[in-house]
Amino acid sequence: MFFSLTATRTEDPRYLKTIRMVTLYRFFFGNALSILLVISFFSKLQAQTVDDSYVKNYLQHVANESSAPGVSAAVSIKGKTVFSGGVGYADLDNRVPQTGETVHCIGSVSKAVAVIAIMQLEEKGLLSLTDEIQKYLPYMPKKQKPITINHILTHTSGIRHYAKQDNDNYGIKRMRHYDTFEEATTIFRDDPLLFEPGTYYSYSSYSSNLMHGIVEKVSGMPFEEYMKKNVWQPAGMLSTCFDIPSRIITNRGKGYVKDEAGNLINAPYEDVSYKYAGGGILSTPEDMLKLAIALNKGILLKPATLEKLYKPQFDRNKKAFKPDASQQKEPSWQGLIWWSGKDRQGRTWYGHSGTVKGTRSFLMNFPAEQLVVAIQANIGSIKIDEYALELAELFLAETVTLPAKQ
Repeated sequence: MFFSLTATRTEDPRYLKTIRMVTLYRFFFGNALSILLVISFFSKLQAQTVDDSYVKNYLQHVANESSAPGVSAAVSIKGKTVFSGGVGYADLDNRVPQTGETVHCIGSVSKAVAVIAIMQLEEKGLLSLTDEIQKYLPYMPKKQKPITINHILTHTSGIRHYAKQDNDNYGIKRMRHYDTFEEATTIFRDDPLLFEPGTYYSYSSYSSNLMHGIVEKVSGMPFEEYMKKNVWQPAGMLSTCFDIPSRIITNRGKGYVKDEAGNLINAPYEDVSYKYAGGGILSTPEDMLKLAIALNKGILLKPATLEKLYKPQFDRNKKAFKPDASQQKEPSWQGLIWWSGKDRQGRTWYGHSGTVKGTRSFLMNFPAEQLVVAIQANIGSIKIDEYALELAELFLAETVTLPAKQ
């Protein structure tokens, strides 16, 4: 069930008072009570239509609280976009406004996009999730136990995540361009596994990157070409592509971080050619909406495949890998790449977050309620998951709570 907001002036004192109360209660009591205050304010408004000014005021609140130069979002209900917009700047140097069409690298949301290709190929019988990765990637050295596609989709491969050695030689590994995916795997492929595949959970972008090479081998197409033909174009995602620095990209925004003094500076340079599948895709809030809508409509995957994609993948023996056994928890949120969570009423959302080069993104899909939210901010330090949920709460009748953290 959805409620809507009445069209009133953006300086409505009731709204401003609510924002001040949210900030105050967050300071003293945390997010839970502040969320209730936001819902209380909006649910008391008697209305017929959603008014963009209230959503933009919320995004401005996010920008003010996080120091993000720009924040943009898009929201759809029943497959129709009901909001697309932004506040602040996508590019501080040139004072370019941030909008729902601003293009940023979506970081690890790229994983949730790339896995659709893997599942399409499985639907066609061209691969099996139980296949060993060396069947498609013969340059990957065999380890003490076989690594399967399922392992890389569930972060149970034992392949490491980013580490300090990646910054050796002034971080050249992340700044240079890799012409082939095979070459990019030299960053991590010879390193020892953290654990035997299938025994623990440990989030790894490097393992997710392997989707790139698998799709190319099975399809016989360059990864970007496959994604364009089989995912992006069918979904209508016309502003989505690989993040290649040399390309001229219309509406491309910039990312920012804070220095030790707390001042905004440009994010460090990074060439993401080593991780297109794991965190190197450019997109917009509007295009991220289109991806989720296409999934909900069965355009990209069959219903049974989508159910498999979302299904939690863990039993009690596959806990998060931690040196301290007391900190090992069951990663109940993890499906095949996609995460899940439930609200207070038991309603389920599926999505993923992303962080890269001074930007953060979140795509959140409530299939049963037919609500999709996508949000981006061009600052590296922002609680993007909480803000995505709060944005969803402006359109859901009941409050939503965060799932357990990783």
